[in-house]
Amino acid sequence: MNATLIVVIALVWMFLGYKFYGRFIEKRIKVSDKSKTPAVTSKNKIDFSPAKKNFLAGHHFASIAGAGPIIGPILAISYFGWLPVAIWILVGSVFIGAMHDYISLIASVRNKAKGVASITSENLNKRAGWVFGLMIFITLILIVTVFSVSSAESIIEKSNLIIPLATITVVAIFFGIGLEKFKINPKLLTSIAIVLIAVSIWAGEVFQISTFLISAEFTRVFWITVIFVYAFTASVIPVSILLRPRDYLSSIQLVFTLLLGFVGILIVRPLINAPEYISGGSFALWPILFITVACGAISGFHGLVSSGTTSKQLSKESDAKRIGYGGMLLEGLLAILVTLIAVAGLSWGTGVVGGFQDLLSKGWIVLFSDGFGNIVGQLGIPLITVSVAGLIGAFMVNQFILTSVDTSSRLGRFVFSETLLPKIKNRFLVTLIVLVPAWLLAVSNSYQTLWRLFGTSNQLIASITMIGVSAYFISKKIKVKFIVIPMLFVLVTTMYSLLYLTFRSGGYIAEGNLVLATISLLMFVLGTIVSFEGFREIFKIKIKKK
Repeated sequence: MNATLIVVIALVWMFLGYKFYGRFIEKRIKVSDKSKTPAVTSKNKIDFSPAKKNFLAGHHFASIAGAGPIIGPILAISYFGWLPVAIWILVGSVFIGAMHDYISLIASVRNKAKGVASITSENLNKRAGWVFGLMIFITLILIVTVFSVSSAESIIEKSNLIIPLATITVVAIFFGIGLEKFKINPKLLTSIAIVLIAVSIWAGEVFQISTFLISAEFTRVFWITVIFVYAFTASVIPVSILLRPRDYLSSIQLVFTLLLGFVGILIVRPLINAPEYISGGSFALWPILFITVACGAISGFHGLVSSGTTSKQLSKESDAKRIGYGGMLLEGLLAILVTLIAVAGLSWGTGVVGGFQDLLSKGWIVLFSDGFGNIVGQLGIPLITVSVAGLIGAFMVNQFILTSVDTSSRLGRFVFSETLLPKIKNRFLVTLIVLVPAWLLAVSNSYQTLWRLFGTSNQLIASITMIGVSAYFISKKIKVKFIVIPMLFVLVTTMYSLLYLTFRSGGYIAEGNLVLATISLLMFVLGTIVSFEGFREIFKIKIKKK
């Protein structure tokens, strides 16, 4: 099959989903600009800062994107083939993921921009909210840990990333100061920033800086520490100075990369080399597909961003559809592009040098950047050779890994101060409470065992978020079938996956991994408790309303 057909189907499908289902949700949850948002009423510049729609859309998209929509599809293709992956991305993003992100954002805005754990606590009970908050906090620490390591390793592997990454960070700071302090025209600032970043990509290719310091282990720890210092800084300074402008500039590059990728496929018209469906693999299609491809279809992390950083910057409710619902659809398109690059930009087959299986063994960043370079490099654009196109792809990936790190650091601070220990408000101290254990896990490599639970914990967060938000909307006399039905699917799938991965042949118990088995079963118990209490409260609210 030609990859062009999938691109056309995906673009039309996402457009129709935004136009019709997005509008349906907007009407159902009664979006209105009559009330001022917390970004306006609680403005403090550190976290609460009203943003223009375009800037917030860029920040939100960069924050939710991260590495998830790249890693998930690549792994799932190796397990099940490309067709189940593409179908799940298209269906999940429109009916579940975008809805989840949108309602999380609106619910948070109407609850003083509090996070989903606090909303769960207030609309279910404090015990459920605290347990949910703890689950979120641990998950965020793992995200900071793993993505900081991934970023450090990619910098070490591709030293030509140093100059572009450093440039976009410095440019973002001047961008934020210029916009906020000196009120410089945003279009002028954006144009200058884009030119500087483009030049930095060229400079990174020409003037490569050695990343090696003393020894391999010291080099690894050094770059991990540099990333943690950046994450700490981005978490505590005003969101308008670094986090928002950097994410906005990153999102421009991602949209540019998306356009390059889709135009490349439409013009080059590569054939899909991989099988549509792989049967008899190591895992069952259900439930593993649905927890492997998370961020491209539905992700609990998105709800944390929507109700964490984004809700504190939303200027008016009517902007939420484009930012919350539209942002997820754009991420779905990114996941589709990754899928097509993996199966049409690379050869398929064991033993093929430079093929899918060969590059997968070298890491997903290398796989994506090489596949992207193979397609875009054929367009004949001056200066954009196969190697430069590959660098553009790798730079984009690394940028979005860093957005996951810095956004998760700030989200961890919010969860800790709002839900776990509300009496501790000092943002410097709380940020250290988030980052110190993450740094210890990163430099010791002890996170690798726990990370295998991320897929299930992420989807469990999504399902519990939908339970808490459903309870809130029911209390406001809003019908929530469009939330409850997808929520039940995600919840049942995730709960079953916890048991499946623990007890299956080759599972945690079979391989003698008692740590993973214990934590997995503990998550199952906690998920059961919170879900039970959630449904009980929902039914109580319904009875009272009658």
